[in-house]
Amino acid sequence: MPFKLLLPALVILAQTTAWGDGGTVQLRREAGDLLITVFTSPSPLSVGPVDISLLLQDRDSLEPVLDAKITLLLHKKATTTDESDVDFEADPTREQARNKLLYAAPVMFSQPGKWQITVTVLRNGKKTDSVEILEVMRAPGNEVSYAGYITFPPLMIGLFIFRERLIRRRSRRIA
Repeated sequence: MPFKLLLPALVILAQTTAWGDGGTVQLRREAGDLLITVFTSPSPLSVGPVDISLLLQDRDSLEPVLDAKITLLLHKKATTTDESDVDFEADPTREQARNKLLYAAPVMFSQPGKWQITVTVLRNGKKTDSVEILEVMRAPGNEVSYAGYITFPPLMIGLFIFRERLIRRRSRRIA
């Protein structure tokens, strides 16, 4: 019986470190003859290093497009007089992606707020653009990174108490 409870507890604790390809879908648009899907990781999107991945598909057949040149333009308009506009470019490639059906580029968001992302795809001499707004949150504090360490001891104590109660019930029934 105790082993049946141990496995779900380990799965719950391990879920925070599980990684998936692509991340969270931020944009899915039909543009020209393409279907453009933009993923970001980590989730939620926050200040600091971010992996931006793109999946390009033919709009009609949904086959992946693997022969395009992509440019990302990220722009944040200043919201106060103390800030200045921020612009930077990234060139996602398939070589940078773990999943070779995706194009990926690492970027660094320096400020929280609304960022405009412009995806420009050049394929077969045709240029296709798609624009979306990304909401970038403040960087998470240290309390998030220590959450597993803080919750683990009380969880184990609770499981131990639960186990002891089950053993006592079983011994009372037998006696």
